[in-house]
Amino acid sequence: MPNDGAGGSTADGRLLELIGDVFGMLDIEELHHGMLAGLHRVLPSDYVSLNDVGPSPDQIVTIMQPDVPELVVRWEQLAHENPLLRRYLRTLDGRAYRFSDVISREELRGLALYREVYAPLGVEYQIAFNLPASPDRVLAIALSRTSTDYSDAERDFANRARPFLIQAYLNAIAFQALRSGGTEPAAALVERLVAEGLTPREAQVMRLVALGRSNNHVGAELGISARTVGKHLEHGFRKLGVGDRSTAAQRVWQLGGSGGDRSTPAAEATAAAAVLR
Repeated sequence: MPNDGAGGSTADGRLLELIGDVFGMLDIEELHHGMLAGLHRVLPSDYVSLNDVGPSPDQIVTIMQPDVPELVVRWEQLAHENPLLRRYLRTLDGRAYRFSDVISREELRGLALYREVYAPLGVEYQIAFNLPASPDRVLAIALSRTSTDYSDAERDFANRARPFLIQAYLNAIAFQALRSGGTEPAAALVERLVAEGLTPREAQVMRLVALGRSNNHVGAELGISARTVGKHLEHGFRKLGVGDRSTAAQRVWQLGGSGGDRSTPAAEATAAAAVLR
């Protein structure tokens, strides 16, 4: 069977490659760059960017590969003209769309954004989708090409990948919230896990695993063997109704946001993801 890019026989393999690239990245900045590099590999593009767009034109941050600093500044000034951004703000539909889905070539070329940013770059085609952010912000990933539009199969691939990228982003936000929480939130999280039926030791192990620790690191921190850590995980997985470390971490972070201050970054991101899905 011929290879048809993201839509062909290797689409599942490319999706697994992308998931493998990003799911271990729990640092937000590392994840931003890792998502762009991973998407560039599986959906080859001339430019990829992550755009954090606030409610006013002066509240925009852009990470672009390859970087074109002199045009990024102008992009940030004109970003609110982007037809894909305008479609999202109107519909709150965060799925992947192309320029060609929402605007004609003539209308696109009439925009100051096109004349001052896209035309100097040679960009004629773009596909973009959104990830969860706070209610007054838009976090969008855009991929751009100079000569060939993105196919329906590539758009479908981006939509298949999007839920996994959302989860990776939520994981990183929740990880940062837990890591900066201090002793009292850690103790509260252990108590919530115990309330779910885990023993205190299983709860301690599960919390550390959710923070990205390996079995060896958990064992060293708690003064037990890696083999014992594995047993605690096995029991904890069963009690939480999960089957692997990633799903267990997600469940732990959900429990961590189930009480107390509902305005934590993890809670905000989860609420935003519900809207964007």
